[in-house]
Amino acid sequence: MSGQLQIQLTATAETEYTHFCDEAESCISKGDDCNPKVKLFRTLEEALTKTIPSDPFNQKMALSGPLSSIFRFSLEDLRVCYLGQGQESRIIVLYICQASGEEDDSYATFAYMVMSGKFDAAFASLGLKPPDRTGCFPSPSIN
Repeated sequence: MSGQLQIQLTATAETEYTHFCDEAESCISKGDDCNPKVKLFRTLEEALTKTIPSDPFNQKMALSGPLSSIFRFSLEDLRVCYLGQGQESRIIVLYICQASGEEDDSYATFAYMVMSGKFDAAFASLGLKPPDRTGCFPSPSIN
């Protein structure tokens, strides 16, 4: 891959990024640098600036099935899902979340968002086809 990797965030990802940033800044301003919210945001920052850019298209990080064109980074309770196009040296972060106790819940919610067409513009901007929706995912149950 030539050149520096450009990282963009969808509105969905940017909302979560801002939320994690605000929570971390609030803790730091109170002198609570060791708060788990600060650690989570620092992990997110490192993922976006170092870890993901170091090997963004590693097939071990690709999701499977109809979502196989999407990559994911996970560390502890942080999840980052993104699309990438190597020729453009660009990735688009689709989704950022803090995993709940139920690991499947965060991915089920994300899969539903993808299959509903929420991120079709991101696929199009990279010249990628959105996933085949013939076997659409049911809406996740939200309790």
